[in-house]
Amino acid sequence: MAGKTIACEQRDTDADGRIVAVCRAGRLDLALAMAEAGFAVALAGFSEDYVAPVESAKGYRAGIWGGGFAEPAAFRAANPRAEAMVQPVRAVRAEPVRAAAPYYRNCDAARAAGAAPLYRGQPGYRTQMDGDGDGVACEPYRGRR
Repeated sequence: MAGKTIACEQRDTDADGRIVAVCRAGRLDLALAMAEAGFAVALAGFSEDYVAPVESAKGYRAGIWGGGFAEPAAFRAANPRAEAMVQPVRAVRAEPVRAAAPYYRNCDAARAAGAAPLYRGQPGYRTQMDGDGDGVACEPYRGRR
C-alpha cells in the first residue's frame, strides 16, 4: 500500500446506515489482503468474496484466529449495553494515513498483490521468503545456471 492511492467504491449501506465499500490500493483489494492475513471477519450477508479466505486463515490460525476472541456480532449480542454506548461515525474528509508495512503470508500472496519480487529493506520483505538468501524474496525461478 505504501505510496499508493486508496480508492473506495460504495457497494451498499447496512441496516445502521454505514457505508459498505470495496477499497483498493492499486489492484490490491484491502479487505481480501486482510482476510488472507487473518485480520478480518467475513460478512457473508454483504459478499461471499471474503468467506473462503477467512476460512483458510482460520485453518492456519493466522492473525486474530491464532487466539481466542469473540466475533463482533457475538460480542454485540452478548453486550447490548456496550453497543448502545458506541456513537455512529460521521463521514469526514480523510487525512492521509501512514500505512503499516504490508505483510504477505507467502510468495503467492506477494505475487497476487503485484509486489514480487521483494528486496531486502523493502516493505513486505521477510527472510523466510528469500529461499537463497540473496536479498531478493519471491524472485522468478531461473533454473540452474
